[in-house]
Amino acid sequence: MLGVKSLWLDEAFSVEVARMPLPAFLRTVWWGEANMTLYYVFLRFWIHLGDSELWLRCLSAVVGVLTIAATYAFGKTFLNRRAGLAAAALLALHSYHIRYSQELRAYTLVTLLVVLSTYAFLRLLEAPDRKVFWILYAFLIALAVYAQVLAVFVLLSQWLVLTPRRIKQLGVFKLLSLGASIALLIAPIAAVMVLQNKGQLDWVPRPNLTRVLDVMQDMAGAQTIGSHSTASGLLLSAFYATTWIIAFSTLCRVRPSQPDGQMTKTALQVLAIGFIFPIAAMTAVSFLKPIMVPRYLLMCVPAAVMLAGYGLVTLDQWLLKRRIISWAVLVTMLAMASFSVRDYYASFKTYGHDWRGVTHFLLSQEQSGDAAVFYTFSGHRAFDYYVQREQEAGAREAAMPVLFPLELAQASIQKRTAPYHRVWLVLHQTIPTALTNSQSQLIRSALQERFRLASEREFPGDSATRDETGTIWVGLYVERSSSPEQ
Repeated sequence: MLGVKSLWLDEAFSVEVARMPLPAFLRTVWWGEANMTLYYVFLRFWIHLGDSELWLRCLSAVVGVLTIAATYAFGKTFLNRRAGLAAAALLALHSYHIRYSQELRAYTLVTLLVVLSTYAFLRLLEAPDRKVFWILYAFLIALAVYAQVLAVFVLLSQWLVLTPRRIKQLGVFKLLSLGASIALLIAPIAAVMVLQNKGQLDWVPRPNLTRVLDVMQDMAGAQTIGSHSTASGLLLSAFYATTWIIAFSTLCRVRPSQPDGQMTKTALQVLAIGFIFPIAAMTAVSFLKPIMVPRYLLMCVPAAVMLAGYGLVTLDQWLLKRRIISWAVLVTMLAMASFSVRDYYASFKTYGHDWRGVTHFLLSQEQSGDAAVFYTFSGHRAFDYYVQREQEAGAREAAMPVLFPLELAQASIQKRTAPYHRVWLVLHQTIPTALTNSQSQLIRSALQERFRLASEREFPGDSATRDETGTIWVGLYVERSSSPEQ
């Protein structure tokens, strides 16, 4: 189910990149935005088929649906059919997965590639003589890293299951060759990320217990923007935690002598480490350099639902071996998950950043001689997108100029705004800080030397985390010599 939200700043930037001339596109995705190179390549082809909000969001939605199918295939192959069905059902109603299956970002793409690469990795362990699985695994895990660099934590988690016995079975030389191949494939993006690191994640706050608990709720799909079903979300989290504990305990009970027992145990180990390690490692690293953004961990959600699915299947072995109990628990979890999905869609009136509304307001109030200033400065990208949509529809020929780039110095701001009689100031700070507050005040002070604030309006919105805000403030500054009617 797709909802058409207003594009937020990073999404508008994705569209801007996809529309660039080829030389600028290659330079941007390889040097400026290497973190999501693969997604931008896909979006560049996709945008040739349409550029409406609905169509653009369909790319991630299609990938999200494929992830559900891949999760079922994974569960059926390495756990059992019932576990695969349960995991696919949980993922289909997972509010966190649904939310990011509608974003113009790489989150669902890397999630799908993580599932596929983990599948290939287990096939490699199962049949080490099949060269195709070695090649497929190296290719898929490299693609995952090119889709989102932080997928390297999943790569590390997969290799943590390589015990000395498994290394001997696979062959030291083969593993060294595989490692060298993967390193060679991802070396270009690794070099770029090291060389062009210019503080892209400086906005990420340091981790604390509340943020970690929020991440675990996200893994259960129990926390959504605008959710009023707090009790339902907590209960859903408790059910997930219970099924995870059952799945973890099963690791000690599965016997290699059982039919497919060794492969099931290995799959559970890979899923458990693939779920826990990225969260734990990114949290630990974040105490030195904050990198833990909850949406970056969407790649762990398939492992979370597969562990929950397997925990549900084995639940009847714990409770009088009655299958009906596990199905009843699954239906209960799906019902509670549906409340989170309902709340997510109900929040569409306020969720996100209403750049569509801001643009419509500015265009409806625009007069000859107007100009606009955006802070954060990237706000102009969403404005440009919606102006272009109106131009394509024939609704208008041009819009007011945007004063960007704009040097954050009072004299420079006054010089740039001098030719205009009215200036629209649009302020939006995703995560307000002392620095961004002072810079916003600097722009206001510079404008007030020659202009007066004639009117103001807020466009409220809820953002993705407690640290962020979706509210956008729009103020009209008019020349002090102008009449009140202007």
